[in-house]
Amino acid sequence: MRVHKQRDVPLEFGVSLPESLVAAVRQLLIVPGVGQADDIWLWEHTQRVMQLARLLSLLPEAREIGADQPSLDGTTLGALFADVGWAAQVRSGEINHWHVLSRPTNDIQRELAVRALKEHAGECMPTETVEIAAGAIRECNNRYARQVEARILSEAENLDEIGILYILRQNRQFQADGAPMDQLVVNWGRHLEYHYWDARINDCLRWETTRHIARERLRAVGQFMEALARDRGALDLQNALENMGVDTISISDESA
Repeated sequence: MRVHKQRDVPLEFGVSLPESLVAAVRQLLIVPGVGQADDIWLWEHTQRVMQLARLLSLLPEAREIGADQPSLDGTTLGALFADVGWAAQVRSGEINHWHVLSRPTNDIQRELAVRALKEHAGECMPTETVEIAAGAIRECNNRYARQVEARILSEAENLDEIGILYILRQNRQFQADGAPMDQLVVNWGRHLEYHYWDARINDCLRWETTRHIARERLRAVGQFMEALARDRGALDLQNALENMGVDTISISDESA
């Protein structure tokens, strides 16, 4: 095993990795946006997933397979590189930056991530840690993965996709496609009608703790969507006027 003396740098969530490695991956994950602007959505997603993964490593349910403690370094490193394949495809022109994370990561993207992991971390992280991270990336979309770090990474990725952040990602995609804000409300209603979230929680999350957290996040989304419908339709002002005895029906009909 290699011995490395490179200085570590703390990330936003208390994670420490070699400074040069963090800088390199950050550059990979911040992709070209509109005009001269950078799109940092993927980088911020990665930061959240790293934090979730490290916290999930402490969860008793995460050690359901065997008694071994998950490798925090391997889990963190896997989370850092897991979505690099998306960035590579944005830069190659295969996908638009607006559509990053719009579907599950595929095998090609995972192999691109593993290639980047070995290229950038191979000389500054222990070989065993790199191999654990590579295994986690390759297996994280496999529901029957045996590697505990892969299960943790999968749980972190899926949990980050449930809640207000899902709505924000969907909204940015709708804006890029020219869809109106109404589409957010319509999609939310359809998801509830067809029990989309119930199925997603049951299919994508393994542990009761994360399933409970996901349901709590969705309750918050429901409140957010109610507020969005109120604000965009000025329903609060309309109700205030009606409570004063003012007829707003004609104005509402004209706006419809």
